[in-house]
Amino acid sequence: MAKFDIEPRVIAIQEHQMNAAIDFAMRVRREVFPIIDHERLPADLEQFREHYLDSADAVFLVAVMEDKRIVGSIGVLPYDGRIEAIAGRYPSQSAAEIVKCYVDSEYRRYGIGSLLVNELEKVVRDMQYTTLYLHTHRFLPGAVDFWKRQGYVLICEQQDDWQTVHMEKVGEW
Repeated sequence: MAKFDIEPRVIAIQEHQMNAAIDFAMRVRREVFPIIDHERLPADLEQFREHYLDSADAVFLVAVMEDKRIVGSIGVLPYDGRIEAIAGRYPSQSAAEIVKCYVDSEYRRYGIGSLLVNELEKVVRDMQYTTLYLHTHRFLPGAVDFWKRQGYVLICEQQDDWQTVHMEKVGEW
């Protein structure tokens, strides 16, 4: 049974929506990761314009309801090679990293996450990437299974405090 009569629309963030998108992402991030410091914005949100709006290699999408309320987000950035567990896996400029895939807790399990991923993959088709990379965590209920259902495969699993799982999708999406 659907939670809403009209499905949310997935759109690329415009400059006038930037603050609402940042606020949404930080609110959900605080819920999902209560143990980390939220006093400072992550670099991509702190420099949102530079990372997402002014870059041809990145995008930030949101799922919005009819009343313009944001209920989901997802972004893609060029993967920067910073993660030691997968060091050297991707040639320079070949992989994009999926980031900030969040759905409002009241709207989870209604297909919004899948909708966001599908729309993101459509946008990424026009970019130079050959691989979509992401990492998630085992302690997030359903996260690994969600990404597997989207066609992503596990490439590395760290036995760290964060239970980090690295996943990718190569080629056509």
